Amino acid sequence: MGTGHLNFESFDGGLRRAAEDALGSLRELGRARKRVPVTLDPQIASVLARFLNTALERGGVAYGPLGTELSPSQAGKILGLSRPLVVRRMEDGRLPFHYVGTHRRCTLGDVLSLKAKEDEQNRLMTEIYQDFEIDDGNEQPDQ
Repeated sequence: MGTGHLNFESFDGGLRRAAEDALGSLRELGRARKRVPVTLDPQIASVLARFLNTALERGGVAYGPLGTELSPSQAGKILGLSRPLVVRRMEDGRLPFHYVGTHRRCTLGDVLSLKAKEDEQNRLMTEIYQDFEIDDGNEQPDQ
């Protein structure tokens, strides 16, 4: 499922088996020391193509398990927000978190979900702003 520039892939069922097969083939390729053809399931090829395309278009990608725990500072780098704004989102319930001792932690999956929601809200607000933008100030109010 894609959301703006974020894609979420759930590897379960058939896709999980295809991913395991592809991983085995790619590991063999890494040991081969020469070019070897690899056959990929179409779904895996699609995921890999989107990954590489994003890396090339954006100059890199970040990846990791969705359950990875992040500090507010790390979450802020992904969200494009300062640490205090991330903490505010945690405290107002927009970003689920828990404490590890006295330190707040959230999961990568929750951060990406929040980013997707906020990116969509920003996109909609931009559309609304553009739709209602005043031309050049020459409009006269109705009398």
